[in-house]
Amino acid sequence: MNGYEFLKNCRFDLDDILYVVRQINPDQSVVTERIETGEVTVFQREALLRSLTLGSLKFHGDSWHEEPKKLYSRPIDELKDSIRKEINRRLEYVSAIREEALSVLTPQSVMPICAVVADRIGDAAPPSFTTLYRWMRAFYQCKTFRILIPRHDRRGPRSLYQPNRVIELFQQAADQAFSKSPQATVKAVHDRLFILIEDENSLRPLGQQLKMPSQATTYRLFNRISQYEKTVWREGKAAADRKFTISGPGAVSTRILERVEVDHSPIDVFLVDERTGMPLGRPMLTMLVDHYSRMPLGYHVGFNGASALAVTSAIRHAVLPKIYTTSADGLEIIKPWPCYGIPQAIIVDNGIEFHGLILDHLALNFGIRILYCPKREPRFKGAVERYLKTINYSFVHLLPGTSFARFYQRGDYDPERNAVLTLTQFKNIFEKWMIDEYAHTVHRGLGTTPFEKWTSSARTNPPRLPQSIDRLIEEMGMPLRRSLRHDGIVVYGLHYAGDALATIMRRYGEGVRLTVLVDHADMGKIRLCEPDSNEAVHVAQANEFEYANGLTLEQHKLIKAEVRAQGQAAVDIEALYAAKRAIQAYISELIFSKKHSKRRQGARYASKPERSFADSSERRPEDIASHPARDALNISPPLVRNDRPRLQTFQMRKGAL
Repeated sequence: MNGYEFLKNCRFDLDDILYVVRQINPDQSVVTERIETGEVTVFQREALLRSLTLGSLKFHGDSWHEEPKKLYSRPIDELKDSIRKEINRRLEYVSAIREEALSVLTPQSVMPICAVVADRIGDAAPPSFTTLYRWMRAFYQCKTFRILIPRHDRRGPRSLYQPNRVIELFQQAADQAFSKSPQATVKAVHDRLFILIEDENSLRPLGQQLKMPSQATTYRLFNRISQYEKTVWREGKAAADRKFTISGPGAVSTRILERVEVDHSPIDVFLVDERTGMPLGRPMLTMLVDHYSRMPLGYHVGFNGASALAVTSAIRHAVLPKIYTTSADGLEIIKPWPCYGIPQAIIVDNGIEFHGLILDHLALNFGIRILYCPKREPRFKGAVERYLKTINYSFVHLLPGTSFARFYQRGDYDPERNAVLTLTQFKNIFEKWMIDEYAHTVHRGLGTTPFEKWTSSARTNPPRLPQSIDRLIEEMGMPLRRSLRHDGIVVYGLHYAGDALATIMRRYGEGVRLTVLVDHADMGKIRLCEPDSNEAVHVAQANEFEYANGLTLEQHKLIKAEVRAQGQAAVDIEALYAAKRAIQAYISELIFSKKHSKRRQGARYASKPERSFADSSERRPEDIASHPARDALNISPPLVRNDRPRLQTFQMRKGAL
């Protein structure tokens, strides 16, 4: 049987000190001798057994000074049938000899046993005495039957036949070939190796010429190169590091809103214009995911790309509680969406939209830590990355008009021809899937549903809320510095005035510099702070309120660009209204354009930033009454599901931007 015992001449290593057993006393204590110094030490058997259990004691074979043989450590089931058959054959002979308990192995004592075993198992070619002695000697040294496994894998030379210089030239040839083209072949490497060896031989004496390896040898040399190095050649070192890095457990969170991850991703579906039905392209989704529960916290979807507007709109949607009603298509969300609150930390990448005053201002006001991932390391916010993939693969790829993740997956399927969903319809379906399906499906990494994970943590860690919606808009405003003049304050060509400005003018005089907070989702009002007060915040309304109310900053800049293109004053309100009418007339001609880029550009400028359900549901009917500015662009908050006018698109000629 396999194993070791504390017997005389048994050798073991205890705490990196080598001992040999000299005697076993009647009380079962073990007398040992230290190999290096000859010092005699007595150990209790229980103490040695405890050391073996704790891992500080290790037995050695009988031959102390011999190099221990390397055993086959893989599972026996992986061996071929022929090798397992040979193992059983050797075990028959070794076991039979051990059962006889021979004191000395001699041909006279061993060969009769061998003959009996060979007759019993039907072995036509029994081993010789020398072979049997070698098997027995190896077994007694290693104390395991694994030493009898044939090691055919160790046959042959371990080193290459090629000279070291040829190996170096091969490495140079591979570097040159892959630096020229990442898709280089082994044949291209072989051709470059031929040139390098020819150049080398031109400098060598005739007796020291290098022999050109064959193409088959070049293939063998290439196969010996690690997959990591091949990936470095083909995809670059950064890609190879990401591909071959073993990811650890990642970030750990202990409660909801402790860590919220943010990222953008194009949605793999083509959407159509609500009025014309023409394809607009793929929208951009900005998503906030709670790391602890994997619940979606808030989002923004539109055609304005990965921008600061999308980030702040998504954060505003995430912070406020969600209130939703049945959509115009009759799609009803059954389950609640309990996610809201101010995050403790937001994890973002190094996109330019995350580096700016808006996000810094927001983080300071709400006490949010902004943590930036290392460049080109998406694994540091893996929760949102994986969720965005789940959205595309588990939901979007099943919708009509999907473009799939790769163009070659489409086959003959035309996503633009099959596109039928508008932006509003997509939001309704997306929220239905997100709340009623995803949130109530068991998450493999959590062992429960995201909804249950959120609600259980929210009982002991209630989310933080802003003081009011107005306070939230104020805290998320874009801070600017402007001077107060007799005609008020000018922000992006719009004049703002009010009683509060008159009071500040009388107290501080003309030209005083004020901090202005601009809501880029609604240019109708601004908020400003008194120079000597850290608390007083006043609201000023645009003089052209009918024009600016509900107008986004991006739309206002577009209209101003059209006015400048027409050679009119950017502050002339009549010119602004005329520009709107001209744009709308031009849109009527271009909305049916066959060029996809123009339709997408129009959708971008017409899109309205996300507002939370709570924010949009509290707006009074008189606040959304029709006026010339809204009628010209037909703007309506996209998250409000009621009978308001739907969003229309418009486009500009590239030369006018």
